[in-house]
Amino acid sequence: MELQKFGRNRTQSDKQHADELLSKMFYRQECINPLTKVLFQEVEVSQVIEPLIGLLRDPLTICNRINSLPASDYEGAELQSKRFFLLSVAAPFYIHSSSQNHKDILQNNIQSNKHNTDLLPWMYQRSKLNLLDMKSDIDTRNGQNILIDLGSSYFGHWGGDASAAAGRWFYEHYKRFGVKFDRIIAYEQSPLDPKTAWDQLPDDVFPVYTLINVGCTTSGKFNPWVMLKTLAKPHDHVVIKLDIDTPAIEVPLMNQLLSDSSINSLVDEVFFEHHITVNEMLRYWGGPPGRLKDSYILFTKLRQLGIRMHSWP
Repeated sequence: MELQKFGRNRTQSDKQHADELLSKMFYRQECINPLTKVLFQEVEVSQVIEPLIGLLRDPLTICNRINSLPASDYEGAELQSKRFFLLSVAAPFYIHSSSQNHKDILQNNIQSNKHNTDLLPWMYQRSKLNLLDMKSDIDTRNGQNILIDLGSSYFGHWGGDASAAAGRWFYEHYKRFGVKFDRIIAYEQSPLDPKTAWDQLPDDVFPVYTLINVGCTTSGKFNPWVMLKTLAKPHDHVVIKLDIDTPAIEVPLMNQLLSDSSINSLVDEVFFEHHITVNEMLRYWGGPPGRLKDSYILFTKLRQLGIRMHSWP
């Protein structure tokens, strides 16, 4: 919660102590000597992320109140709480390298990135790009920040509940760390009033916002991955939110993301509400296929692909 508010440069508490409670994602660059064909590690970085624990939700929104915790811990602990997310733009990172020269080059690469001010190179560069090749003919500073909101409702609220809004939440939290989305594409099946939808957009969002008031499908032109592959490039930073309350569509879309490298190689951060059968959520989700262990397996596999995977509430 503190990192989400203050970011990786926070001074509110002991950084090392906090990191012990979090998970880490490791990004390693390996190179092959063209003469000897020997594979060797050039550089490795790690970045912390919230751990996969419990119901994959803010635990204080579901569990009974604990008297030993201060009342302040429950401030903002509504059902749709998003305060436990550790965004890429806010998460501390560490550079590990056997060579100080390589470490310095990577650090300079981070500092010289002018467009994606707080997005780190390994978050939006892929295998075709060399972090250490400063002469690359691809200018990664021109990478776009893209948000695809699947199940968007209105930008400012969902069912009249502002705390459940997705578009505005992403806009405000990334903007807090200097990141502006160059494209926002919103899919919503329920009919929206066009004037209401567009009136809710901030002035700087209006020119980059695309509303597709049609539900997602698992194939055809309304499959969101079709548009993703058309719009996104490997050096873009792509954020996906998927919550359409329809497991029959959500699960196949996630399986496509997991199994198709032409899709997952373009995606950096995903927020997904995985509807499964679990006692604490029966009154909200009913009894869809799947168990909590399936969520853990899916989220772990996607994190292993380099995608910062979060459980949307």
